[in-house]
Amino acid sequence: MLVSELLSRFELYVDDGTELSTQEELDLLNKVYQKVCAEKPWEFLKKSATGTLSTSVAYVALPSDFGYIIENNNYTDFTTTIHNVTSPRVVFVGSNYEPYTIVNWSDRRQYRDMPNVAYIDIANSRLYFAKQPTIADSYEFDYMSVPTTLTTSSTPLIPERFQHILYHGMAIEDDITQRYDKARSYAGENKEYYDSFLRDMCYWNAMLMNN
Repeated sequence: MLVSELLSRFELYVDDGTELSTQEELDLLNKVYQKVCAEKPWEFLKKSATGTLSTSVAYVALPSDFGYIIENNNYTDFTTTIHNVTSPRVVFVGSNYEPYTIVNWSDRRQYRDMPNVAYIDIANSRLYFAKQPTIADSYEFDYMSVPTTLTTSSTPLIPERFQHILYHGMAIEDDITQRYDKARSYAGENKEYYDSFLRDMCYWNAMLMNN
């Protein structure tokens, strides 16, 4: 659904009783949208970052929508032995996809000048390599993205059948902020709708993974 449709459904559920302006409604929708997207590592927010290493600096820029790096060095087949005993989050480098283990930023000094090691500098939005690359190889890693702010002509990344969670979430907050008479508030009912859609979405997301 378009955001404009979601806003219309929100107004329908609050019976046009909201005192919010169109911009305030849009701001509230984005607040709920970001909250839902941050609930868990949804499959629809996973992305792959690719690029080329620098031979002059020991880092590359993180994607502008970077949230956090995700596991990408496991096997779906449980009978396969995993030789990596450290973090299952790696950067694959070169045409042979050589794994570079990603270590914690706070542990970076213990790995200084070591090959096949990288870490995230979130404050500066950079992926650092413990040892300066000497070849401009390709790199790839998987990450959880942060969705962009919605406009009235946007469509949320959430699958359409679950998008109803957004206007129910909006209605909860609208009730809390504007309806002081609890006897007239439908916050509880909208919370039940919100939770129901969230459970359905969580189940669907789990079914996309083989573990």
